[in-house]
Amino acid sequence: MSGCLFQICIMHHPLRETMGKPDRGVPVNVVAHRPKLTSAEVAALWTQYMNDSAGLCVARAMQRHLEDPDTKAVFDYSTNLGTRHMDKIASFLKSEGYPVPTGFSDRDLAVETPRLFTDVFCLNYLNIMSLHGCHGYSGAVTTSSRSDARSYFTECATTALELCNRTKDLLLEKGLYFRPPTLVPPSRVDFVTRESFLSGWFHDTRPLSCIEITDILFNLKKSILAKGLAVAFRQTASSDRVRSFLDEAVRTKEKHISMFNKIMEADGLPTPTCLTAEITDSAKGPFSDKLMMFLIGFLFSSAMVYYGSGLASSPRKDLAPKYMMAIADDLKVGGEWMSIMIDNGWLEQPPLAENRHAVAGEKH
Repeated sequence: MSGCLFQICIMHHPLRETMGKPDRGVPVNVVAHRPKLTSAEVAALWTQYMNDSAGLCVARAMQRHLEDPDTKAVFDYSTNLGTRHMDKIASFLKSEGYPVPTGFSDRDLAVETPRLFTDVFCLNYLNIMSLHGCHGYSGAVTTSSRSDARSYFTECATTALELCNRTKDLLLEKGLYFRPPTLVPPSRVDFVTRESFLSGWFHDTRPLSCIEITDILFNLKKSILAKGLAVAFRQTASSDRVRSFLDEAVRTKEKHISMFNKIMEADGLPTPTCLTAEITDSAKGPFSDKLMMFLIGFLFSSAMVYYGSGLASSPRKDLAPKYMMAIADDLKVGGEWMSIMIDNGWLEQPPLAENRHAVAGEKH
């Protein structure tokens, strides 16, 4: 019945005369449709603005003390990208009537402070952050609809990859990059034939697969950076509550680093070194407590995503509880993070959907 009604409507529709005929062009008096930004596009733009504004503050503070000219050059490239991104995002949002986020600015910086990080720490920091950019921008491209938004995020993804390559090349040249271990190639293609492939509780635990090694090392590198930043922020925070939170963040990441190091070492595999030795003894830092809290919150929330990825791709049964424990630990830290951010008025709210119940209630 519905099909018949549809056919009747088509038969009497004013566009019926043109259906099936060649397109003769759009009349000059017809305005081309320009769709509004979708929630996915606004989410990606808003999140990028917040992250880039925080990242620019950190980069500017680090740049002031850099000694190596090659490291300075790659930081210049990064800050130029971030500045262009923020201008472009502001243009996107303003054109649709969205307010530009407050984010972070010079108010969150005290530039005239002693050095807090060595060049080695700064270069490692920029490399890890470029990985976040690569993942974030590729996700923004796939969830965006408008062609101009997709073009913008595609360009961002390309430059993020360039930054990743530049920082990695520099770390390799200076002998500072931790290479994942090499494996002995198997003599033939094998298929899993026994359930023991999944086991991991007792003496019959199989060695880690190349996929599991990759996930563990990726999470280790991120945990090492998070711990290093938390250590530096803990010694420079002005609030007792923030300092106590950062102390818990350090302990949590130390626990995760130790746990995943032991898994690697059980198979005789190397692990990356920590970065705490690349932090000075300065007790006066360049960042506001708000900015430091935001950065630690970002690293902990993104860690849960990557722990989840490792959990999903690791068949060995002993690895799943460890990933789940790490996620639970980060959730606990995240709960305290949320309380501190809200109590201090530091948590900026992203655009929300309309509250239809509230709108309806206003009529009564």
